[in-house]
Amino acid sequence: MKTIYKGALCTLVGMSMAACSDFLDVDPHNQISDAAVWSSLDYAEAFLNNCYRWVEGDNEQGVPFCSYTDELYHRTGYATEVYTLGNVSCDNYNVGYSEGKGNTWYFYYTGIKNTNQFLERINDVSVTSEEEESQKEEMIGQAYFLRAFYYHQLYSLYGRIPLVYQTFDMDSEWTQTRAEMDEVADSIVADCDRAAAILPVSYTGEDFGRATRGAALAVKARTLLYKASPLFGTPSTEKWQEAADAQKAIIDLANEGVYSLPQVSNYEEYAELFCNPQNPEIIFEKMYSTVSGGAYSQSYPMSSPPGAYNGYNGWGVWLPTYDIVNLYQKSDGTDFEITDWDNYTIQVPTVDSNTGEIVYVDQTIKATKTSPYEGREMRLYANILYDGALWGYGEDNHPVEIFESGAEGVESGEQSPTYTSGEYWNATQTGYYLRKFMNPNYNQWDETVMDNTPWIFFRLGEFYLNYAECLIELGRDNEALPYINETRTRALLPALTDASNIREKYEQERAVELMFEGQRFFDLRRWKRMEEAYAAENCPTAMKIYKLADGTLLYTHNTTVLQQRNFREAMYWMPVPRYELNKCPQLDGLPYEE
Repeated sequence: MKTIYKGALCTLVGMSMAACSDFLDVDPHNQISDAAVWSSLDYAEAFLNNCYRWVEGDNEQGVPFCSYTDELYHRTGYATEVYTLGNVSCDNYNVGYSEGKGNTWYFYYTGIKNTNQFLERINDVSVTSEEEESQKEEMIGQAYFLRAFYYHQLYSLYGRIPLVYQTFDMDSEWTQTRAEMDEVADSIVADCDRAAAILPVSYTGEDFGRATRGAALAVKARTLLYKASPLFGTPSTEKWQEAADAQKAIIDLANEGVYSLPQVSNYEEYAELFCNPQNPEIIFEKMYSTVSGGAYSQSYPMSSPPGAYNGYNGWGVWLPTYDIVNLYQKSDGTDFEITDWDNYTIQVPTVDSNTGEIVYVDQTIKATKTSPYEGREMRLYANILYDGALWGYGEDNHPVEIFESGAEGVESGEQSPTYTSGEYWNATQTGYYLRKFMNPNYNQWDETVMDNTPWIFFRLGEFYLNYAECLIELGRDNEALPYINETRTRALLPALTDASNIREKYEQERAVELMFEGQRFFDLRRWKRMEEAYAAENCPTAMKIYKLADGTLLYTHNTTVLQQRNFREAMYWMPVPRYELNKCPQLDGLPYEE
């Protein structure tokens, strides 16, 4: 059966046997018919496995959601600039070079179409034992989870969306409109409840990584957190209490031993948590194959500094900003601030306009000799590659050199943008590289093995923080403190004991603990605070480090804006693509157009 592509929603109203997988493209030599699929539990499971295809990790194609926030400057754009420069519209909806961000509407509705087809046909499959009956039930639970997950992705980006829970034939009339946001949230929750009632709390062996009861409850909890937030409607005590109960359900699973927050003694152990698929904190993740040619994480090429010094010619694409690095506190739990500013004279290379030769001229800068990287909390060292940080596999482990020449005769560091003896073109422009999600034990020299660092969609730490937010919104500040401290003390910071200004303290901890995991984009939106992140004073800037002839390092803030960002109120939501509006005229294009 040939695949039919007619736009996302029009795919939904297409022939029920059509699928976006070669699995159902009938070839008499090596494929099976649609009828055969639903005559065998094994074939039906293969169809379900294909339904996981639309679970897209943020580390797959180089366009993480943090690219749209004040966390990162995406050096090469990869279409993220469509959003960050404010050019989003119904005609310009590609905001990233990945299927899930380049054509979001089509991508997730295709996943929904396939899960709908599975749920419609799975009861046609006969079973012959209690074991097969149990397997079939769990497969149904996974399908409910996947449908809820895909709808959650759409809900979080579009708010109002059509709810489609069946497949259609070619003669069916399409009458659906965009459902109101609370209706969308409630329908997601209903699927999550169905899934949670069926799914086991864990899988092992070859089934490890499938959706579990906790995964279903996690989608429910995050959906209800969004539903209670200002962007998604009018907040109320009832909504926040419902959200709180959903977060607590995850915490209850942890209290029962299903999940745990691993304690660490140093930043290396903390960093390793994000590279280990077996981390007991993980509730749902996307795992990758180590086999060359399969799906794999792009954390390495997108994050690694350039040059063989670290064992990998990275692209240096995901660049943490000056301000976001300053957000990390000191190791004693107090806020960080760069100190000991003074005026210094450096020599900077320039090209003589008459001779074309490089000459050094004096320049006065405001800088400090005090390293901003000493005495900081360990999550800084785990998440950020800064000048002097150790990086590299095996014997290639060396300090990263981001400093630039501050005097004639001093060569710029190998990972700096002014290093001229190597591939400096892809060096950092912010003074930092991203370390989070990079596995120091991955041998990048072995071309037969790919990086399989997982993408973590849901982990226990988030739900401690989510629950704290719900309690704060319910006026139970003192009760919120222990849940903020769960992640804070794990990071070896002193526990908070004072509930004054708790919202500010909570947002600080949430920003740092979940940094670069995609949460901030959704947090700033649901709080209706994206304008702050896109304000002129918060546009991405850089740390500059100059090395003098005597080896002294000077740290200065280069206030030149790397990207002038623009945010319009409509951009709180992603636009419905023009092709969909043309094919389904009963859909509206709000808030971009009527």
